[in-house]
Amino acid sequence: MAASFVTIAAFAVYEENIDDKEFDVDLEEVTDRKGKILFPFVSIVRFANTDCSSANTMNGTCLARRECNNLNGTITGTCASRRGRCCIVSRSCGSTTNVNNTYFTSPGYPAAYAGGQSCSIIVNRCNADICQLRIDFLDMVLAQPNGDGVCATDAITITGGNTIVPTICGDNTGQTLFVDFNGNTAITITVTATSATTFSRRWNLRLIQLGCDCPGIAPNGCLQYYTGVTGTINSFNYGTTSNTALSSSLVTGTRQIANLNYGICIRMEAGYCAIQYAQASSDAYSFTVTGDVEGADSTVLGTTIGALNGITCTTDFVVIPNPTIVSTGVSVGSDRFCGLGFVTVQSAAKPFVLYVVTNGDEGATATSAPDVANRGFSISYSQIAC
Repeated sequence: MAASFVTIAAFAVYEENIDDKEFDVDLEEVTDRKGKILFPFVSIVRFANTDCSSANTMNGTCLARRECNNLNGTITGTCASRRGRCCIVSRSCGSTTNVNNTYFTSPGYPAAYAGGQSCSIIVNRCNADICQLRIDFLDMVLAQPNGDGVCATDAITITGGNTIVPTICGDNTGQTLFVDFNGNTAITITVTATSATTFSRRWNLRLIQLGCDCPGIAPNGCLQYYTGVTGTINSFNYGTTSNTALSSSLVTGTRQIANLNYGICIRMEAGYCAIQYAQASSDAYSFTVTGDVEGADSTVLGTTIGALNGITCTTDFVVIPNPTIVSTGVSVGSDRFCGLGFVTVQSAAKPFVLYVVTNGDEGATATSAPDVANRGFSISYSQIAC
């Protein structure tokens, strides 16, 4: 009991004589104002390096002040009952990190970046218990793809992990990706920006390392993972305006990224046994995956009349396992959906998952007209109680 009491007394003297800005948890000796040692012993306080919130809305990691300084981090407040400092670690081009909650930003962020170089960050695991990297696109604005959906001007690529990640570009603020680590192999994130194209590009990615037993880790095969009873799923680069570039068929191009093939999973919440998917009702363009957007009138665009499924969906489509039409209760008979509209469906197939497939050609074929001004999809989901 005596030793514990002395330790507490030492901290009381220390806090009384030293300004809060000088307070640190790795104190080895406590002195008075004249520098005289009051208690010649080592006092060690340990605390978990957990997430912490800062005044600038960015999440940091709770560290000792000295450790944050060694990482060239920015202290934004206190944590762990004022024993630690909330440390924001931000990195840009040509950097390496093994720090959880690292932010990867464009040079000069939030100012626009002119481009002209390949900008990369190498992410190593914090420790051997880390299995997955969560990448939050807090702000991601790159140049649009060309008219055929190919990221020819700007692009972000993610390599080194055990998850296949497609090349994407355009507007992807709010998207989140989950990439499995491949053992101790680092994951490399590279943004390529072409200076020949004048554009107000910028990015701010939050890199969160997830432990193998973390409840928020995405299941195998899920590039994206949603939680909650309700939510909205947007395709990469989905937007309410069209792409100004022309496709190879010399018609208005697509916002939809070419050559995609990935899975999106939704965690089944407790007490829920099925899930419903619906097109965003406020936007007539919220499911424009194939077809001619500019040639469709209001009676087709964004309605069930424009909705296609089954064998007609061979190029770009969304897959929903075992769907049933909500309005009729009749099985769709196919899991593929495309066209210029979407019919509300539900599915009891588990796990809750949908797949996105696009090919590399928006032009005309021998049997079909070219796709024109497609924007991708915005689908809302709501889980259905058992």
